[in-house]
Amino acid sequence: MRDMNGLRRIKYLLITALMSLLVIGGQVKGQEEKDPHRPPCTSAGCRKVKSFLKAHYCGEPEGNGPDDGCGIRFPKKRLGVKVTADFNCKWIDGVRKCQQQGQPSAELHDILVGELRRLGLPPKATGQIYFTVWESIGSGWSLASAYYDHVAGPDLALCEVILIVDQSSRATVLRKVPFQKTDADKNTVTTWSPIDLADVDSDGRVEVILEGDAYEDHWFEVDSVQDGSCHTIFSGLGYYL
Repeated sequence: MRDMNGLRRIKYLLITALMSLLVIGGQVKGQEEKDPHRPPCTSAGCRKVKSFLKAHYCGEPEGNGPDDGCGIRFPKKRLGVKVTADFNCKWIDGVRKCQQQGQPSAELHDILVGELRRLGLPPKATGQIYFTVWESIGSGWSLASAYYDHVAGPDLALCEVILIVDQSSRATVLRKVPFQKTDADKNTVTTWSPIDLADVDSDGRVEVILEGDAYEDHWFEVDSVQDGSCHTIFSGLGYYL
């Protein structure tokens, strides 16, 4: 009987050890699979921003997505924003067609193109550069972006910069994508689209709301703009396929 009891005890210890390893392995896997674009949102300030985004820019759920995810909805009208230049793109017969509406000033055009050149855009690049210029009325700064792309066969060449420009034409880089080539059908390069300029946390200051696009993964990022500096205060929501 003592031998039987000893065998049972050894078996029990082995099963317990195996279950512990499985739990630890699951925790490690969970840690490895944490979404870098959707970190935990636990502070009161973060939850306030998240609620604002869900109320104003979240559409119906799309794809698989996070449990609280949503489709990204661009506003039809941007309050407190003067649009000088913008562009929109549509897919027509499987081909992406973009149309530019308005242009940046000559000075701002040179600043944006100069930034693209610093990011590696060749002087004789054959693609198209599209511009966005939104003035935040009452805040004293503007958002300005330049996006270049060109499709040649299976390759997509792209480059992008988003700036915050103050009244003295001093520019601060908000986002940048160095010139590079990727698969035209499976663009794995993260690019950015401005969604709106709005006071998302009711602190009296206007923030920049962006969409991050990494092929089949789309999410919101919100940047605070203050005294010539910018930093991200929220990243999350959106959807993935």
